[in-house]
Amino acid sequence: MYIFILFVYVIPVKAQSTFERKVESISHEIEKVTEEETEILSTEVESINEKLEKKEITSVEADKQKKSASEKCAARIETRIAPLENQLRDIVKEKVQSRQMETPEPAEAPEAAEVPEAPEAPEAAEYDENYEEGDSHDKQNADNEQRHDKRKIKLDDIDWDDLDLKWSSRKNKHKKSESRTTTQFVFAIGLNNMLEDGKLSSLENNGIKGSTSRFYEWGLTWKTRLAKNSPLLQCKYGLSFTYNNLRPQNNQYYVKNGNQTVLTEHPFTLQDEPYFRMINMVVPVHLEFDFSKKRVHDEKVIIRSQKGFRLGIGGFAGINLKTKQVLCYKVDGLSTEQTTKGNYNNNNFIYGLSAYVGYRDISFYTKYDLNTMFTNNTVDQHNISFGLRFDFN
Repeated sequence: MYIFILFVYVIPVKAQSTFERKVESISHEIEKVTEEETEILSTEVESINEKLEKKEITSVEADKQKKSASEKCAARIETRIAPLENQLRDIVKEKVQSRQMETPEPAEAPEAAEVPEAPEAPEAAEYDENYEEGDSHDKQNADNEQRHDKRKIKLDDIDWDDLDLKWSSRKNKHKKSESRTTTQFVFAIGLNNMLEDGKLSSLENNGIKGSTSRFYEWGLTWKTRLAKNSPLLQCKYGLSFTYNNLRPQNNQYYVKNGNQTVLTEHPFTLQDEPYFRMINMVVPVHLEFDFSKKRVHDEKVIIRSQKGFRLGIGGFAGINLKTKQVLCYKVDGLSTEQTTKGNYNNNNFIYGLSAYVGYRDISFYTKYDLNTMFTNNTVDQHNISFGLRFDFN
């Protein structure tokens, strides 16, 4: 009797547990495939939206590309889950066949005749139990098929705006105005030279090689919109370090002669071009005209700067931090590198004018020192620079 009970109740329960585990494992695989392909689709849609924002494609072309991407995604999902569907179908078919084989034959009824009160009861109870289990399995299989159908991607059901909001926090960021005050890292590079008595013609014969004399500038700036709802007028201010290099030509170098500093020919042949460097710390201030267009999203005006042409006019003021000169020459077969630092009678207070014009983060940049380079020279010499400026917003 105990062995009979074991076969009737325990073994079916174990088989039932195995069946459920197989079905659950395949369901997880189908769900995993769907999630992977949906993630790929979301990445492709995000890339399409970026192209649309940059105006590389039109909205009509973007919709076509999104539709094509979703169709390919649906095809990939169908291809990958087809084997899993076949496995699930085979498992269900095997289970149904095993249930039919486990249903007791009518000849087994006499074995239950040992119970005089109700000989038919065990068979009825067993039949009812089997019927309920079979019904529950059919219901479970139907639920699995229903869940699978829900996983299929329908092109008409895709809400692209909803996808944009969920898949990219960066898109959410671009759907609201930037702060009224923003921060930029500034880097500039270009050619450096000096004007004598403010004449541009002096660039040709001032003793400086303009093609190799360069300047560098780096710093941090802040930019504040003067109008709350318009990017047109902005005040730009910050802190920068400038490196103004001058390279004398014709084997000349700067010599401090009393209270004057002049170019003099070096007694030895200079191997490399000498350079004279002035390092300044300045506070630049510009009035910037930003012609970036305002956008409207959900009837809300979105303001973002440095999305169009920009023009900045202003000036700077600061102090000289260091002045040095580097010379390289050879005497009696010995190479010498000479570095001198100190006061070359140069002005310690720096101030001047600067301007830039460009598009987005890149602009043409010029600055002109109103202070003279040296305090008591007979000819007024002013540093001037031309180059490219990068404002990383």
